This record gives sequence, structure tokens and C-alpha cells, in this order.
Amino acid sequence: MAKYCLKKASKRVSCAKRYKIERKVKEHNRKVKKEAKKAGKGKKKKEKMITVPNSCPFKDEILQEAERTREKIKAQQEAKKEAAKQRAAAGKLKANDKPTTLEDLSKKAARQASDYEFSVLMNAEKKGETGKLDKSTSVYAAEVRKTIAAADVVIEVLDARDPLGSRSPSVEQQVISSGKRLVLLLNKIDLVPRENVIQWLEYLRGQYPTLAFKASTQDQKSNLGRFKHSNLNSGTSKCIGADLVMKLLGNYCRNKDIRTSIRVGVVGFPNVGKSSVINSLKRQKACNVGATPGVTKELQEIELDKHIRLIDSPGVVLLAANERDPIEVALKNAVRVENLLDPIGPVHAILRRCSTKVLMMQYNMPEFDSVDQFLAILARRMGRLRKGARPDVNAAARKVGNLLL
Repeated sequence: MAKYCLKKASKRVSCAKRYKIERKVKEHNRKVKKEAKKAGKGKKKKEKMITVPNSCPFKDEILQEAERTREKIKAQQEAKKEAAKQRAAAGKLKANDKPTTLEDLSKKAARQASDYEFSVLMNAEKKGETGKLDKSTSVYAAEVRKTIAAADVVIEVLDARDPLGSRSPSVEQQVISSGKRLVLLLNKIDLVPRENVIQWLEYLRGQYPTLAFKASTQDQKSNLGRFKHSNLNSGTSKCIGADLVMKLLGNYCRNKDIRTSIRVGVVGFPNVGKSSVINSLKRQKACNVGATPGVTKELQEIELDKHIRLIDSPGVVLLAANERDPIEVALKNAVRVENLLDPIGPVHAILRRCSTKVLMMQYNMPEFDSVDQFLAILARRMGRLRKGARPDVNAAARKVGNLLL
């Protein structure tokens, strides 16, 4: 007769079960340690004995000084613990102080309403014409002020397509009032006719020193090319005007008898090419650049050579609310299209300056009579429909803005 044998159960478990057990054990141990720490049963570090060799002179004085220092540290720690307990108790009292009667509730509601109205009034000046409160504007403005304060020379970068529209009178006033030297840099001269560049240089040089410039558009990260002469007709990807900028800064160093390095702040509207100018002068991709405004978030310092240090600042439109035209700001690509409350306004301005046939060929659409019809056709083609199969003209307007601005 065969002997009956019980089959032993396997100790193997699934990975999920094993991981679950490990997680539960770890969580349990953590809770146990936390409770022990609250109860004061945790492991305490043993105080190290202060040992001084017998051969050391003034041994007793050294030990007494060490003991006094230890007692002082203990007293400071106890004071911190007591202050933390008082803050925690005050927070609990404040949390428990809730209105219980109808009169208390009405008073609290009135107080909150008045606080809200006050905050709205205080933020009214910071609110742009786009209708959205741009919190980054004040931060960027502070960075620009830091750049002006830290720089010896300030270069204001202007867009050659709209030099007057890209000037910031408030920034220029801050530079002049602080006793710094201001230089205007007319960037993107390859996008306008040569005659326009010459006329703008003559006009701007009557106010401040002005130089023509074209940033490098080469793809390599280092050893960016540059022309040694200012040829306004050159259709090249190399930088134009860098040598004149370097000579101007070198002359300033010699006139001021500066033996150490000087700081040159680069300021201007968003998307005028401040970081591209710095990369062209440095001859390498030292700063991040992009087609959308707001790539540079904070000031950064780049060493050009042993005598010149450049400070890149974020672009910001420092204009009062009553002086700022939201459509013009959007057309200059100085604000993100996503942040516009009314994206249809810039499209109206684009269609006034652009022929209908060009847009029909660009978007391959039939002839249209108005801006609303153009946006409706584009929204249906994009599949952007709202409730009731109505075309989302705002989404279509943002699409046009991202493509054409």
C-alpha cells in the first residue's frame, strides 16, 4: 500500500502581493516611529563629552567656555520650541474663532466684500487692456529695473519694422535719470528696405547714439559668423553690426578710464531680439531664444570678454493702461495670443493690412466678405465648433494670430 504524503504549500507569492506587504510594513513602521517621536520615546543623540588633553594650557577655562556655549545653544532651541508651540496655539484659536450668530456672519461678509473691492482698485493699474491680470508684468518690470541699476551702459533694442512703437519712454527716462549712458540698437534691419534703415538712423541719432544691427540666424551653437563691415544690403545669415557695438563699448571704457569690466544691460520690448543680440555678440548660443514672447524670465549675466559683461533682461511693455493699445501690442507680438481676451481685434487689423486673395491662397478657402465669415469658415475647417454646431471664432482667431504674428 502506497504511503499517503501531504503536498507542502508553496511559499511563492505574486509580486503584487509581496509589494503590498512591503508597503504595509513600511507604512506601519513609519507610523510607529512617528508616534514614538510624539511621545518622546525616540532615540536621542548622546551628548559627546568635551575632551581636552591634560597638557593643554588653560584646560579649565576651555571646558567652562564649551559648557557655556552648550547651555546657550540649548536655551535657544528651547526658545524656538516654545515659540513654535505658541504659534500653533494661536493658529488653533484663530481657526476656532468662527462666527456663530447671523450678525457675525453679515459683518464677516461685509468685511470680505470691502477687502475684495480694495484689491480690485489696487490692481486696476496693473490690469492690462487685454482684460487679464498679468501677474508676470510686475515681476518682469522689477527685473528690468534691476538690470538698469546694475548696468553701466544700457542698450535698448528696437525693432527696425517699428522703431517708435518698440521704444519705451519710461525705460529711457529711468536710464537717463540714473546717470547711465543709453544706446539705441536698431535690430532686424534685414526685414526692411535699406532706405528706411538709413532714414531711421538719421532720425534716432539726433536723440541718442544709434547703431544698425542684424542678429545671426545660423544654426550652429558656437562660432557664429559676423561681418566686419556694416553692409545693410547683405542677405546673409551672419551677424551685421557687431564690430560697431564692440568699438562703441571699447571707446566708452577708454573714455571713462575703466580698467575693470563694465556691465552692459540689454532691455527692450518682448520679441525684439535681445537674447539674439547677446548670442551674436558672444558668438555662441548663450541665451535661449524663441519666436514667442516671454522666453527670458529673469535677468542673466553673460561674460563677453574680460572687460565687458552683458545682462539679458526679460521683455516687458512698460506703458500705462490708458497709453496701451491692445491691438498694437498684439501685432508687435509683445504678448502671447493665448493671453488675449479679444483675439478677434488683431485679426481685424491683419485683414485691413492684408489682401483677401493672399488669405484665400494661404488657407485655401473660398472668397469671404467679412472677418466673421473668414473666421467661421476657418473654425469649421479646423473642427472647432461650440454648442449648437456654432463655429468657435475665438479659437480660429487665436490660430490666425499664432500663425501670422
